[in-house]
Amino acid sequence: MKGCGYTSGSGRGAGMRRDGTATETATAGDTAKDAQRLGRYRLLDLIGRDGDARLHRALDANGQAVLLWTVPLARLCADAAGLERFRRMASAAARLSHPAIPVILASGEHAGTAFVAAAPADGPTLAARLADGPLAWDETVATLDRVLDALAAAHRAGVVHGALTPDSILHAGPAAVVTGFGRAALTMAPLDRHDDLAAVARLTERLLTGHDDRPGVAALLAMLRDGAPAALPEAGHLHRAVAALDGALALPPVAAPVRRRRWPLWLGGAALAGGLAAIAVMNQRSPDRPPVATRIEDVRPEPAPPPPPSPPSPSQLTVPRQPPVAMVAAALRAIPCALVGVETTGGRLLVSGTVAGERAETAVRESVEVLAAGWDHGFDLATADARFCAPLGSVAKARTANRGLAQPLTVTVQDGPALDADDPLVLEIRAPAHPVQLQVDYFTVDGSVVHLLPNPSDSAIALAAGASRRLGDRTEDGRPGSGRTWTIGPPFGTEMLLTIATAAPLFAIPRPEQEQAADYLSALSDALTALPDDAPEALADARFIRTGP
Repeated sequence: MKGCGYTSGSGRGAGMRRDGTATETATAGDTAKDAQRLGRYRLLDLIGRDGDARLHRALDANGQAVLLWTVPLARLCADAAGLERFRRMASAAARLSHPAIPVILASGEHAGTAFVAAAPADGPTLAARLADGPLAWDETVATLDRVLDALAAAHRAGVVHGALTPDSILHAGPAAVVTGFGRAALTMAPLDRHDDLAAVARLTERLLTGHDDRPGVAALLAMLRDGAPAALPEAGHLHRAVAALDGALALPPVAAPVRRRRWPLWLGGAALAGGLAAIAVMNQRSPDRPPVATRIEDVRPEPAPPPPPSPPSPSQLTVPRQPPVAMVAAALRAIPCALVGVETTGGRLLVSGTVAGERAETAVRESVEVLAAGWDHGFDLATADARFCAPLGSVAKARTANRGLAQPLTVTVQDGPALDADDPLVLEIRAPAHPVQLQVDYFTVDGSVVHLLPNPSDSAIALAAGASRRLGDRTEDGRPGSGRTWTIGPPFGTEMLLTIATAAPLFAIPRPEQEQAADYLSALSDALTALPDDAPEALADARFIRTGP
């Protein structure tokens, strides 16, 4: 889509255009039916209003429930930068990854309406809970901890909430959920993090009121009432101040974890051997020296010997132990719904990549917390839709087989892994050390799959041993080449490219160029199961692609 006043459908939902032509598959219905739909979403009921914005319950093309914020596109076009600001802010919100923030599933424009779709979140609001009186102290601290941590994470990602109130928070305590992220993209009001800080200061004051008798609470309340943004200029500062209230202890400065030094086994053995040798020498007889006393009563006091020299530190004797990178990496490879890597930076272990759904993210974090306990470690994780877990799981065995090869199947995305609107999707595929037949699939953010190879204009799926091939290539002036080409388009989000290599074609009859992912995954599972036992193992390469305006 280019500019305001132009409307386009997103029924295809693959985030791509084929050969420069939109592949819209939705058909226009009667007026009443259209009034209940917005592209691939079926609107159920209106549950909220905020100025020109409307909040709907809706179902996507796969029948999955979503919450849909909408605003007339003309509202965003009131100034020249409005539409671009919406796209930028919505894209940033979609990259948020925090357990207290519902995932932003998609955003875009359709038929004169701009929208932001988020994962549904249900439950009592914090406002309803507070109507019955103050929360208990433990629940108060846990609620603020969760909300402030979510807000600090959003601000680090450059995202503001813009309307943080007890009504936008569901549940309380460690299960609190902050809804409404992404809504700010649809407003024309100038918002920044200072608006969020003022709002969260009011929220903190409301939650702490009634606990004034606890140490430190009265002082923090006075600070908030005198103007928190000046005294606590970041959400993280307020987060630490609230955490310090639990026991009224000032938080210690952040420091690297203390690790106990271990003397290696060989060093202990050397010390023992040295001790035994010393005893042996002491017990040797010499003509001018009496035997060493062997009874306690025969021991005579002697002058104290001079203190021995200080022993060398372990760091002088051994190479410092390194973080358990290999062990952590092996454990994370066993989580089929995660495409993550492990590295060390300045002695700090860093886990980065993309996971499909919150369960996969929890599994990654818990595995690292156990295996890297005692080491400084961190995470840089993006969370994709949980539905991508299904295709990843279907090829888990093939991915493992591919990793075990000295010359594996590899796929490179030109300019990946992040592509913007109108960017071409160009791939380079290199075969392993034996000939293969390729199946290349692009799983979309809205639940469909586009088969890049084979496709109606290209059925050449054989690749010789060690050979490489480019898909989606263009001429020097950027025009489509002789084969299929693809261009990134709405709807945007995190999508997935899956390449499978087998000895024989995976499907005797090519699949339709585009179909629902659920239908394809059932057929894919059957095809992989039907591979002959004596055939070379299937190989697979999977990678996420972030698309945005």
